[in-house]
Amino acid sequence: MAREGDAVDAITRQWQALRPGLDLSTLELAARLLRAAALIDRETGTFLGELGLSRGEFDVLAALRRAGTPQTPGSLRTVTLVSAAAVTKRIAALQRSGLVERSPNPADGRGALISLTPAGERVIDDAFPHVLAIERRLLGGLSPAQHARAVVALRQILASAEGIPQGG
Repeated sequence: MAREGDAVDAITRQWQALRPGLDLSTLELAARLLRAAALIDRETGTFLGELGLSRGEFDVLAALRRAGTPQTPGSLRTVTLVSAAAVTKRIAALQRSGLVERSPNPADGRGALISLTPAGERVIDDAFPHVLAIERRLLGGLSPAQHARAVVALRQILASAEGIPQGG
């Protein structure tokens, strides 16, 4: 008789057989988060690749669009959760593609401000709804109530991972 469950259940059973004394409760959660993120990243990455963008470059364009004003590389690093080198690489690629431009930062003579070009604004405005549609398709198996509960739980999980205290 086949056992029920998903791939993480199978992984958990294998670890339980190998190391029966280990508490695998965090694995059950973290592995599912990582697998879901990888599936979403793969699907959206395929679409973005067709546009000549990486997911990281898309994230920079989205951050600039949301901000509405030029941003420093440091502020982009903070919002995209990547290293300074990664942000620099993404900005350089987007600049070569004509999607962002650098200008001197008047508040910091050595720094730069990054802004969307009109082409960059068009690309993010066109791509974002498609990315949302892919995510909607991948998460469409949840009822509205399940979706709402998942949002609450994931908000708490992220706060825990980021070390932000949560009430109740």
